[in-house]
Amino acid sequence: MRVVLTGGGSGGHIYPALAIARGLLAEDPDTELLYVGTDHGLERDLVPRAHVPFAAVHARGLLVPGLRGKMAGVLSALRGTAEAWGILRRFRPDVVVGTGGYVSGPVGLAAGFLNIPLVIQEQNAWPGLTNRQLAKRAQAVLVPFEEARRYFPERTRVVLAGNPIDAPTEDRSKAQARTTLGLRRDVRVLMATGGSQGAEAINRLMLRLMSDVLADPGLGMIWATGKRYYGDMKARLQQQYPQGWDESRVQVFEYFYEIQIVYRASDLFVGRAGAMTLTDCQAFGLPAVLVPSPNVSEDHQSKNAAVIEGRGAGIRVPEGDLKARRREVLELLRDADRTDTMSANMRGMFDAHAVERIVDTIREAAQAAGRRG
Repeated sequence: MRVVLTGGGSGGHIYPALAIARGLLAEDPDTELLYVGTDHGLERDLVPRAHVPFAAVHARGLLVPGLRGKMAGVLSALRGTAEAWGILRRFRPDVVVGTGGYVSGPVGLAAGFLNIPLVIQEQNAWPGLTNRQLAKRAQAVLVPFEEARRYFPERTRVVLAGNPIDAPTEDRSKAQARTTLGLRRDVRVLMATGGSQGAEAINRLMLRLMSDVLADPGLGMIWATGKRYYGDMKARLQQQYPQGWDESRVQVFEYFYEIQIVYRASDLFVGRAGAMTLTDCQAFGLPAVLVPSPNVSEDHQSKNAAVIEGRGAGIRVPEGDLKARRREVLELLRDADRTDTMSANMRGMFDAHAVERIVDTIREAAQAAGRRG
């Protein structure tokens, strides 16, 4: 089977596509893959590192202010569609798989013009604009939440499958993970991160919470500030704690390079409500305090957080409410009974067979088209 994967702009679109690529190859090592992205997005670096062949087309977002920006987006989409048409004609895939982001638009349109089956994998409770538009042409749409189904046309085949990730395989207990990190085993650990670059609002909250955590011998914290904010945060902490602090209870990093160990060691997560972050929390059964980013398109993180809160697996706290609800976060960290219930609810949302279901759906779409041909 020959498969074109497309998706880009952010890791939230790229990592699912690469997980699907690994799933396809695991099911059939003879599968031929080609990833189509842009020459300026994150995919340009990530995809070749994953040893997946890569081709680039022109694409840019359409949700930009001003007539000039929108016109530039339309022209780029037309150019990108023509380029994608040429790539698909040469590669001759059996199926195209789109995971969202603006590059999926031109590639999905080209697939439609060439009568190549299209399968869409959506990561969020609120589907992105590109995926909503392409759904009209798709043989199947994969969604991680039942709540997303209603945003697609009634005639669309919608398949419920969790976001594809490499499920945790290391059989390490919470106590062992803490030993590896140098954290005490007998404290309640708060994990905080705003992503690779960090989030100013989450960092401000952690600065306020750190004194509370240090004052309570039963609490601990492991916090990644993000690369953008690390220098400033370290300077503030050194000023606030010139003698340092107990690093068996509180640790501060630029970035979590071994994040799976951190997830396993923690009792409560504080961070953004991106789709793949939530999938990781589900995989580890980690209850969450979710602070949706106000800077993402169509506010989709708020919709994701609402689903998690509605399932009793976490709470949603808008950025503007963080200062007022600091004590609520502390009380939740201390409440083992409540977080145990949230943990079970979060773990119950994890789809351990998501990759298999996605691969099966892709293969079915390709085979159905072959029978029609």
